[in-house]
Amino acid sequence: MKSISLTCIIYTLKDKEVKDNVYLNIFYIWLGKVIQSGGLTSNDALNIIIDKRTLNYLKETDSPLPLLLTKLQCPYTFIEVEPPVNSLEGMMNKYIYVDYSQDVYLYCDIDILISNPFSTMIEQMTGDCIYVCAEGLLSDKNYSEGFDKLPPGELPGLSAGKFAITGKHLRNIVFEHIRAICDYSTKFYTVEQPVFNKAIYMLRDMISVNDKLLTEYVSFNGEDYNKSKTIFNDLGGEPGIGETHLNRIIQTISLYFAGLN
Repeated sequence: MKSISLTCIIYTLKDKEVKDNVYLNIFYIWLGKVIQSGGLTSNDALNIIIDKRTLNYLKETDSPLPLLLTKLQCPYTFIEVEPPVNSLEGMMNKYIYVDYSQDVYLYCDIDILISNPFSTMIEQMTGDCIYVCAEGLLSDKNYSEGFDKLPPGELPGLSAGKFAITGKHLRNIVFEHIRAICDYSTKFYTVEQPVFNKAIYMLRDMISVNDKLLTEYVSFNGEDYNKSKTIFNDLGGEPGIGETHLNRIIQTISLYFAGLN
């Protein structure tokens, strides 16, 4: 069985109070669903990229995190980063070089509830390849804002919220390119997602990109949800507006409790 290095990110903006960060509650729910449904084992690992202020807050206050971590089936590591000034700086931290020894590097946003074991998808992955989720059209500015020009053809827009990479060398190439082309003065609606798309399309003739496999296991806000197959129940909303994401997550959790999801 292939092993997984699962990575997530949580941060509080430098000028905000950690205690008011709605994403803390989102993170607890996300982690609980990973533990319940992700099928992780002792051969896997969880990497939590987190800014120092938020980590200190979690350590110093009464939260469910310590108990949740005792139930986690695999080792975990906190990767500390500096508190970000803005969302772009915060989200770009997902592309730092987290060390790992597992077979597959898997990134997942915390507003995506895990509904079935990762292994169903991971076992189908081969070679050095980046597996991405096709969501819409690249011509939509949610994916291509800031592009000088679009590649020819009707191409899919790719989600930066969940992706998997087989091959550490490939992971490093992709991340290095994303970081190299990021203009930190931009204020794109979908934050760094257009940067992610630009990098993948710039590299696509040099690396292997699969936009089919992972897409099969994603439901976006309930669309094409399959109780026995869907792994990534993506509860997206307006970027950076935690209340919107949390409300959708709470509603979805109620469906899980009722056995409808």
